[in-house]
Amino acid sequence: MIRLAWLLVVVAAVGAVVGSMLLLKSPNPGPFNHGRVKENPAASNGKQVYHLEVGGVQREFIVYRPENLSATAEAPVVFVFHGTTGTGEKFYDTTNWKKTADAEGFMTVYPTALKYHVFSEEKVMAGEVKNNVSQYTTKWNAFELPNLLDPAYPDQVLADDVAFTRAMVGFVNENYATDTARFYATGFSNGGQFVTRLAVEMTDVFAAFAPAGAGIVHDQVLAALELNPVADFTPRPVLQTVGEEDPKLTFFLGVTALNMSEAAAVDGDPVKDGFISGFLALEQLKDIVTYELKNGVAHFSYDQKLNSVEGGSYDLLIMPGMGHIYPNGQNYPVDIVKILWPFFAEHSL
Repeated sequence: MIRLAWLLVVVAAVGAVVGSMLLLKSPNPGPFNHGRVKENPAASNGKQVYHLEVGGVQREFIVYRPENLSATAEAPVVFVFHGTTGTGEKFYDTTNWKKTADAEGFMTVYPTALKYHVFSEEKVMAGEVKNNVSQYTTKWNAFELPNLLDPAYPDQVLADDVAFTRAMVGFVNENYATDTARFYATGFSNGGQFVTRLAVEMTDVFAAFAPAGAGIVHDQVLAALELNPVADFTPRPVLQTVGEEDPKLTFFLGVTALNMSEAAAVDGDPVKDGFISGFLALEQLKDIVTYELKNGVAHFSYDQKLNSVEGGSYDLLIMPGMGHIYPNGQNYPVDIVKILWPFFAEHSL
């Protein structure tokens, strides 16, 4: 659970080397070898670009390990998932995860999604609602992707991005010294939606999750889980960040701006119905909120467990005046990494 003190301090402060092509035989993590230099010579410190074959498709991802970390230091790992149209390279360049990793001593991984022909009769683009929009673009296979595929291209095959993520986890553990109890996942927009899927299907690997600009737990997901529970599912802490004026979210919820008052936590409010309720069900939490509005940021916090279930918590931050962005301190006065890393650092498996 986030401590309000450090969170509000952060908000108050507002103001290539290409690696060898390596193949992993199984999408599941192999045995973890701790406390020694890994055998793969390409897995050195700094930025490395790798490729894995998963499901018969070549996949690409970047691994960054700070230069000042010894080869045997068991480091935490943050997976960072880009949004629609993005790439791992773009997210590596535009977020401050690398800078924070250097300062705090952890590793980061930046995967790239595959491209699909997608279609939407109504889509928000640059703050405006566009009709009959089709794109060929990168997309993570989050829960809703099957419904977005363009019917003009009926033979598209969806990649198993959960298997890809497990393959990357196995690769990183086999080739670097890692702290396997401290793996985390964050993502923006479609990447945030995929992180929500990981919060359902990979709680055996990731200790905490942070979807941004997205991350709605749909009723059909909860219904499917009830009928077919995910093996080894354990509620893990989730911190969700959204913009008060994010046009994609406001359009979806049918409002002009997100409610930032405590009344947003009441049944019937679009914030409660669209974001909070689904995560409370997923995280198995009581509907008892701790609310604070300070420096313009609305913070809704839930940590009281149902039926003595351990592990789960949910925090929602609504950032004032923010649109559909992953804030880096330049595109918005807050650097989200300065909020997310302290949150991650509090949790382990």
